[in-house]
Amino acid sequence: MFSRRFDMGVKIGGAVLGASVLCVFLVIFFGVRNTVADVGYRPEQPVPFSHKLHAGQLNISCQYCHAGVENSAHSPVPTTQTCMNCHTAVLPESPKLQLVRDSYEKGTPIEWIRIHKVPDYAHFNHSRHIRAQIDCKSCHGPVEEMGVVSQFKPLSMGWCLDCHRNPEANIVGARPISGVFTGQMHKVKDLLDSTYLYKPIPAQVAAASDLKDMVTPSFGQKQSPLPKYHVDGIPHPKKAGIGPENCSACHY
Repeated sequence: MFSRRFDMGVKIGGAVLGASVLCVFLVIFFGVRNTVADVGYRPEQPVPFSHKLHAGQLNISCQYCHAGVENSAHSPVPTTQTCMNCHTAVLPESPKLQLVRDSYEKGTPIEWIRIHKVPDYAHFNHSRHIRAQIDCKSCHGPVEEMGVVSQFKPLSMGWCLDCHRNPEANIVGARPISGVFTGQMHKVKDLLDSTYLYKPIPAQVAAASDLKDMVTPSFGQKQSPLPKYHVDGIPHPKKAGIGPENCSACHY
């Protein structure tokens, strides 16, 4: 009924159409859906550093290596000096640490590969979230269980807004391993039976009635009340509030 040439054209056209539909589906599925965007990205680092060993088994606080995150917009990458604070005595001859020793002796930084990154047109401030007693796990997942760190959350705009709109369902309260200051310190006698200085607390979200507009008109920016200082010189934590939804909060 149909010529051989027509039959071949139908097969080729069907294959091209099917491939095109598949490509469009994959682009939409992986490029638009927040639940899959970059989740699982796990590059090989120049030094085989295990968070599962250091944070999980040895209970080294996140803020020992990522020092100053409660004051900085960015979470700093630990310096080689931080590594050598321990490794001048612990496994000083390990071949896995040769690059670390070379970096320390030559004064050149290790070129770690960045894993978590928001677009250049977006701004995320670590200190504001840490001060609101939002634990690192909320965004980075259970890093203390990862031998090789991978991206745990999509870090997309939709994902951020989901947390801003419903923080109680999304944030993890400050945990001892993260070293987030909660404003509550152990008493001296309690420290004898404790491995951390600050008492962990559940995630606290300010009541909507306690939130005040930061500017007029508010543009969605609210301020939760600040508590009194318990320890001088430490940026004191506050309860997390409903996050802003205005464009300028993250894009400026």
